[in-house]
Amino acid sequence: MKLIVKSIFRDKTDHVTVYEPDTILEVKDKERAADLISRGLCAEYKGKKAAAITLGEKASAEAEAEKAAPAEKAEEAPAEASTEGTTSKTEEAE
Repeated sequence: MKLIVKSIFRDKTDHVTVYEPDTILEVKDKERAADLISRGLCAEYKGKKAAAITLGEKASAEAEAEKAAPAEKAEEAPAEASTEGTTSKTEEAE
Protein backbone atom coordinates (compact mmCIF):
# COMPACT_ATOMS: atom_id res chain seq x y z
CA MET A 1 0.00 0.00 0.00
CA LYS A 2 1.35 3.43 -0.92
CA LEU A 3 1.27 6.13 1.72
CA ILE A 4 2.27 9.77 1.73
CA VAL A 5 3.88 11.17 4.87
CA LYS A 6 1.81 13.98 6.41
CA SER A 7 3.76 14.56 9.63
CA ILE A 8 7.45 13.95 10.33
CA PHE A 9 8.18 10.75 12.29
CA ARG A 10 10.98 8.28 13.11
CA ASP A 11 11.14 4.65 12.01
CA LYS A 12 9.83 2.31 14.70
CA THR A 13 12.53 -0.33 14.14
CA ASP A 14 15.77 1.61 13.82
CA HIS A 15 14.74 4.87 15.57
CA VAL A 16 17.24 6.74 13.36
CA THR A 17 15.50 7.04 9.99
CA VAL A 18 13.29 10.12 9.79
CA TYR A 19 10.41 10.29 7.31
CA GLU A 20 9.79 13.81 6.03
CA PRO A 21 6.39 15.17 4.91
CA ASP A 22 5.41 14.48 1.28
CA THR A 23 7.64 11.37 1.09
CA ILE A 24 5.96 8.44 -0.67
CA LEU A 25 6.25 5.13 1.21
CA GLU A 26 5.44 1.60 0.04
CA VAL A 27 4.31 -0.27 3.17
CA LYS A 28 4.16 -4.07 2.86
CA ASP A 29 2.58 -4.66 6.30
CA LYS A 30 -1.13 -3.71 6.23
CA GLU A 31 -1.29 -3.38 10.03
CA ARG A 32 1.65 -0.98 10.04
CA ALA A 33 0.07 1.07 7.24
CA ALA A 34 -3.24 1.24 9.14
CA ASP A 35 -1.38 2.32 12.30
CA LEU A 36 0.45 5.14 10.48
CA ILE A 37 -2.83 6.35 8.98
CA SER A 38 -4.77 6.14 12.26
CA ARG A 39 -2.10 8.18 14.05
CA GLY A 40 -2.26 10.88 11.38
CA LEU A 41 1.35 10.39 10.31
CA CYS A 42 0.45 9.25 6.78
CA ALA A 43 -2.45 9.11 4.35
CA GLU A 44 -3.18 6.63 1.59
CA TYR A 45 -1.58 7.70 -1.69
CA LYS A 46 -3.43 7.06 -4.96
CA GLY A 47 -1.03 8.91 -7.28
CA LYS A 48 1.36 7.44 -9.83
CA LYS A 49 4.58 8.70 -8.25
CA ALA A 50 6.99 5.88 -7.34
CA ALA A 51 7.63 5.15 -3.68
CA ALA A 52 10.88 6.60 -2.36
CA ILE A 53 11.08 4.08 0.51
CA THR A 54 9.74 0.57 1.02
CA LEU A 55 8.83 -0.51 4.54
CA GLY A 56 8.52 -4.18 5.37
CA GLU A 57 10.38 -6.16 2.71
CA LYS A 58 13.62 -4.17 2.96
CA ALA A 59 13.39 -4.01 6.75
CA SER A 60 13.16 -7.80 6.92
CA ALA A 61 16.33 -8.20 4.86
CA GLU A 62 18.18 -5.74 7.10
CA ALA A 63 16.94 -7.54 10.22
CA GLU A 64 18.26 -10.86 8.88
CA ALA A 65 21.63 -9.26 8.13
CA GLU A 66 21.81 -7.90 11.67
CA LYS A 67 21.01 -11.34 13.09
CA ALA A 68 23.83 -12.87 11.05
CA ALA A 69 26.34 -10.17 12.04
CA PRO A 70 26.19 -10.83 15.83
CA ALA A 71 26.72 -14.55 15.17
CA GLU A 72 29.90 -13.76 13.26
CA LYS A 73 31.08 -11.44 16.04
CA ALA A 74 30.34 -14.11 18.65
CA GLU A 75 32.58 -16.54 16.79
CA GLU A 76 35.39 -13.96 16.68
CA ALA A 77 35.08 -12.94 20.32
CA PRO A 78 36.36 -16.18 21.90
CA ALA A 79 39.44 -16.14 19.66
CA GLU A 80 40.22 -12.59 20.71
CA ALA A 81 39.62 -13.42 24.37
CA SER A 82 41.96 -16.42 24.28
CA THR A 83 44.66 -14.33 22.61
CA GLU A 84 44.33 -11.69 25.29
CA GLY A 85 44.53 -14.33 28.01
CA THR A 86 47.73 -15.76 26.51
CA THR A 87 49.29 -12.31 26.35
CA SER A 88 48.52 -11.72 30.01
CA LYS A 89 50.14 -15.00 31.07
CA THR A 90 53.26 -14.24 29.04
CA GLU A 91 53.53 -10.81 30.56
CA GLU A 92 53.14 -12.28 34.05
CA ALA A 93 55.96 -14.77 33.40
CA GLU A 94 58.36 -11.96 32.47
